[in-house]
Amino acid sequence: MTRRLPYYRVLDTQPPRRMRRRSRSWLSIAFISLLLVVMGSIAWQTAHGDEADETAMGLADAKAGSLLIATGAPGRYIAATRLDSEAHIDISGMTAHVRVKQHFRNDSQGWVEGIYVFPLTDNAAVHRMRMIIGERIIEGKIQERAQAKRTYEKAKSEGRKASLVEQERPNMFTNSVANIGPGETITVEIEYLQTVRFDSGVFSLRFPMTITPRYIPGNSTRSGSEESVTLQANGHGWAMDTDQVPDASRITPFLNPVAATTANPINPITLTATLDMGMPLNDISSAYHDVVLKREGKRYQLKLTQGSVSMEQDFVLSWEPAAGNTPQAAVFSEQRAGEDYALLMIVPPKPASTRAALPREMIYIVDTSGSMQGVSIDQAKQSLLLALKGLGPQDRFNIIEFNSTPTPLFTRSQEANSQNIARARHFTEKLQATGGTEMRAALELAFSHPAEESHLRQVVFITDGAVGNEEALFKLIYDKLGSGRLFTVGIGSAPNSHFMHKAAQFGRGTFTHIGNINEVQARMGELLAKLGSPVVANLQVDWPQGATVEMYPSRLPDLYLGEPVVISARAPSLQGMVTISGNAGDQPWQQSLQLRGLNNHSGIATVWAREKIAALLDQKTTGRPEQDVRDDVLKVALLHQLVSPYTSFIAVEEVVSRPQNADLATSPVANARPKGQAPQPFAYPKTATGSGRAMGFGLMFLWLGWLFTRVIRKEEEHGLA
Repeated sequence: MTRRLPYYRVLDTQPPRRMRRRSRSWLSIAFISLLLVVMGSIAWQTAHGDEADETAMGLADAKAGSLLIATGAPGRYIAATRLDSEAHIDISGMTAHVRVKQHFRNDSQGWVEGIYVFPLTDNAAVHRMRMIIGERIIEGKIQERAQAKRTYEKAKSEGRKASLVEQERPNMFTNSVANIGPGETITVEIEYLQTVRFDSGVFSLRFPMTITPRYIPGNSTRSGSEESVTLQANGHGWAMDTDQVPDASRITPFLNPVAATTANPINPITLTATLDMGMPLNDISSAYHDVVLKREGKRYQLKLTQGSVSMEQDFVLSWEPAAGNTPQAAVFSEQRAGEDYALLMIVPPKPASTRAALPREMIYIVDTSGSMQGVSIDQAKQSLLLALKGLGPQDRFNIIEFNSTPTPLFTRSQEANSQNIARARHFTEKLQATGGTEMRAALELAFSHPAEESHLRQVVFITDGAVGNEEALFKLIYDKLGSGRLFTVGIGSAPNSHFMHKAAQFGRGTFTHIGNINEVQARMGELLAKLGSPVVANLQVDWPQGATVEMYPSRLPDLYLGEPVVISARAPSLQGMVTISGNAGDQPWQQSLQLRGLNNHSGIATVWAREKIAALLDQKTTGRPEQDVRDDVLKVALLHQLVSPYTSFIAVEEVVSRPQNADLATSPVANARPKGQAPQPFAYPKTATGSGRAMGFGLMFLWLGWLFTRVIRKEEEHGLA
């Protein structure tokens, strides 16, 4: 039987087979693209209803660097609220007073609400907020969080301008600004205090610029009817709330998809600083930004060389005292409401002699999740390779890499001989970043075998800390680490410093930050020196006789080479001598300070209150009921006027600005992507903001697209048979 040729093979006018397949492929792609556009339109309409489209614009109307939000109408967009920032850092002694101004500009033709999730240092004591509208200044007030939210929502619905500052994490805050008129700018000014860091003779301070997208574990808690889903949408982030991270929608801000350039920075910021340590300095450096430095006696002024930069990498300032001026002890105090507050810093000296090195069990946990893509994974691999060089023949070790699942090098720790180290180097060099950030499984695997009495267990955790379930991980470390120590190494342009510091605190270790590939050798060298040095242990404080002192930390941690003892204290009266003592290696050590006649130093009481709040919140990890913790935190936060998980700043203008017949659009302000980080699919906002109907439409269209391509493929197979 003669086989009939397909019709298109009979006609000489048909295009070649390769061209036909290519045209069909392009047709398939075009069809799927059309479906995705329709899906996005339906998702928007489902989530937002029939909102007015008066403010929509075309792509041709967009300005360079703009972030556009699709309206659902073909080719029509709304310009997101734009943000400019200013920051000034005033450093004096061991404290820094930081003032941040965030300018919300509405470039659209309608009324908008701006929402910006922004980072601060994890020990920030936010104590003041003001809203500035032209020449008018409205001072913010601290209210219990739920009350502040109700006050804000009422003002928003009435058309009055309002600003609300809420704490999502100790290093992450949300600033909401309601009723910004067309072409209008509203400024929100935030002030906070923080302590500076002193380590190995060098002072340093970090000013966070952006947020590394957090991985959100767990199952979505959104279920039921459309109405219940809407009520569960607590924030405007790209993630849904889950059973493990119930506030995921509030801690996952958008990333601006537009690449930052010198000409068009994303979320531009100007930054200045004043440094007055009261002593000559040998060196002042900014690790990741060029600065212009001007000296006036012992006082230094600095600013960014470029004037303004994109907020894509944390600003880190370091300064080193001149030779012979490195402090061994310092004390700062403040009197407030009839009580004395003090901040003490004492630097233990390096022991004159050391014990023989104790055999160690080193467990290296390295993050290879998607958030580590780009320069971060290179920094992590280099850090791990250097750590392997620090192993001695008496040590045992293991490596656990993790993303969505953990993968150990060995089933349990092995001897640090040349053969095993060679296997470890090969294992490390092949590491690649992909998948989720399931830290819990990796930590559980590291703690699964009890530590041997003959070896000191030291766990080195190399990660960017990009997770949303921090509290659960702190509890795991507290419960399971045992007699070991955990040291965190923060990787990348904007690591989660709250997780890094607290994980090290609960692990009785230290935190090291590596923000640049060129810093790996220096920073890891410092960490390895600490790991191999005797700790200053069994610390205790003897206050003047009769003094009733409340100090934080209440239980002093072990200390490592070059690290100071820093204590915040409050008492009705602090007069006399305070002595701190302990064991430095195999030798006793103590240091005394005179508290009498101290000079008043503004901000010490606020720093003490922030430390007390942090200590109270830590009690949740150790098992205290949250309601009891909340009650105690509220007392401190309201008395000292501080933002906390249970208190917020609210500022409301009395006059009504927005006409009642004018719609109000919500415009999330995108963060700049951390410098050097590769795009991550999980960090992109979803087309729909929480609509089950839209997701159903999307899945249906994707299924139709798949079916369409299958039909084409079958037709081609038949035609080529």
